[in-house]
Amino acid sequence: MAWRTVVVTKHSKLNYKMNHLVVQTAEKTYQIPMEDIQIILITTTQAVVTAYVIAETIKRNIKIIFSDINGQPIGEINQYHTNGKHNRNISEQIIWTSQRKNLLWSEIVKCKIENQMQVLFVYQSADREKFQALIAGVEVGDETNREAVAARMYFNRLFGNEFVRHEAGIVNAMLDYGYQILMAAVAREIVLQGYLSELGIHHNGAQNDYNLASDLMEPFRPLVDAVAKKHEHEMALNLDIKLALIDIINQVIEINGQQMLVANAITILVRDAIKYLNSGLKLPEWRFEI
Repeated sequence: MAWRTVVVTKHSKLNYKMNHLVVQTAEKTYQIPMEDIQIILITTTQAVVTAYVIAETIKRNIKIIFSDINGQPIGEINQYHTNGKHNRNISEQIIWTSQRKNLLWSEIVKCKIENQMQVLFVYQSADREKFQALIAGVEVGDETNREAVAARMYFNRLFGNEFVRHEAGIVNAMLDYGYQILMAAVAREIVLQGYLSELGIHHNGAQNDYNLASDLMEPFRPLVDAVAKKHEHEMALNLDIKLALIDIINQVIEINGQQMLVANAITILVRDAIKYLNSGLKLPEWRFEI
């Protein structure tokens, strides 16, 4: 199973040779087995990528993500043909019922709030009763938006009352970067299972190609928040922080009593969610230990 994330940070050339990705820099040449690679993240505009590498990554379902001049991920390459049942799966996806989508979204919100509470416990005494009341108060489809209420409580407790999401600053830069990497990993899994990431169950932005990934990544967001908290006093989003955020998908967590890599947990969550949306037989419940 692919597990490596290859991060390209400097002037280099990426080529393909004998089932290996070859990365040439001015100082050294690296050879990495293609079968080990899950994601290639190019964080510089000074890298040259051959068409051979791009073709092989597409064939092998390796996600290749490009960054802008500031090192922020801005796009990726996807293949035309993915899962062999792609057309049938899309037909199923289009008719997912509102009831199933709303019930699943409620479970996702509960799981996310629970995981936020776990992160808070590491750094301070969280208001357990308040968060548990929010979880208990999540209605079908989260009609009363307990997710947003929890987010306000959570971020102010984690980063201070002066913190405002989406404003300039190191914390928001880390959150934006980490969430982008996480969303890419979730989107990759959705595509591998033969479904469209554009069609979400709650997120429905007309210009968002990752609505379903935005939905299913929610329980994993607190993992990014924890890394941002650890580095909140840094002055800039440096390479070490980026690597720490990228390495989240290789972190070991526990889900429903089993220890596994976050990458594998993403596979399970996406699989369970899609299975329920197709059949409606059993609403999944995920219990994380992060």
